[in-house]
Amino acid sequence: MTKYVLSIVVDNNPNVMARVSSMFARRRFNMTSVTAAQTSDPGVSVITIVTEGDAHVLDQAVKQTRKLQEVQSITILPRNESLLCETIMIRLAFDEKNISLIKDIVEVYRAKIIDLTSSSMVVQLTGKPSKIEGFLEVMSPYRVLEMCRSGVIGMPRGSQSDWWKSSEA
Repeated sequence: MTKYVLSIVVDNNPNVMARVSSMFARRRFNMTSVTAAQTSDPGVSVITIVTEGDAHVLDQAVKQTRKLQEVQSITILPRNESLLCETIMIRLAFDEKNISLIKDIVEVYRAKIIDLTSSSMVVQLTGKPSKIEGFLEVMSPYRVLEMCRSGVIGMPRGSQSDWWKSSEA
């Protein structure tokens, strides 16, 4: 299954996120990540959805989403031509034996320790989804107490500002 990142520009109306996610659920399109935020225009929001499937699933998801009244445009963000990132916070247990190893990994990934107690730390990392996955893989030998991820956000590369204003549904 291929992962696709969809950037959906919508009118910033109440329940618009619920309508988009409900459409995905009704059509049985899988969403592995979903984020939404207002743009520099308070009347417009961007919903970023990561979905899995083949080309037919992608085509159907785009067609069905375009039918929603609040949708202004949909852009498929190619991974190699887009700026994609997400944030993770992970609480790790540590002891005297492994704290320096964990701190070394945190430094290599340019993550930040944002909370520290005598037996645990919370590490925050922002970066490409592949960087987040790599970090989680390297941290897997350590005891993860808790974790939360933001979901993917993204936009096209280049100098185009307000790219969402020039897209068409």
